[in-house]
Amino acid sequence: MLFVATRSVMIAAVAATAVVVVLLIARIVQRQSLSTVLGGLVGAALGAVLAIRSGEGSDFYWPGIVTNAVALLVLLASMALRRPLVGLLVGLLDPRVKDWAQDPDARRVYTRATLLFVLLYTAKLGVQLPLLLTGQVAALGAAKIAMGLPAFAVIAYLVWLMHRGLLARRDHD
Repeated sequence: MLFVATRSVMIAAVAATAVVVVLLIARIVQRQSLSTVLGGLVGAALGAVLAIRSGEGSDFYWPGIVTNAVALLVLLASMALRRPLVGLLVGLLDPRVKDWAQDPDARRVYTRATLLFVLLYTAKLGVQLPLLLTGQVAALGAAKIAMGLPAFAVIAYLVWLMHRGLLARRDHD
């Protein structure tokens, strides 16, 4: 959004990278995990370099588009291999469902949960890629914000509800 206001790729790129650096410092001070912030820093820095080199603000968004495409491919591959990624992750995090792959109900739940993330990443690419390719930077920035953390949080909450429902059915049996 700063690019839209200033029309300066340099100002917007430096500001975006600086925000992530501030978040990184905050995580260090709070002694929290740095992995997500480091990933964000790499993405922001790469986007900033691309935008500065080309002079096009829309180029800042290419790393995010590529990341979304890779995430979608990984999710689809996990489903094709009959090991939905949500099941793999939840099975690692919650020992109560470590046997999820042998339980038809759990397999169904985690396949559907993975499908929710497939739909999210498909929607992100379906909306954001055309905006990127047509240079609609303001709309792309708004779409990226709306389809970022808020949409991810909704999907994560739905997955949690699905997992909780599975656990309730298991406890009831």
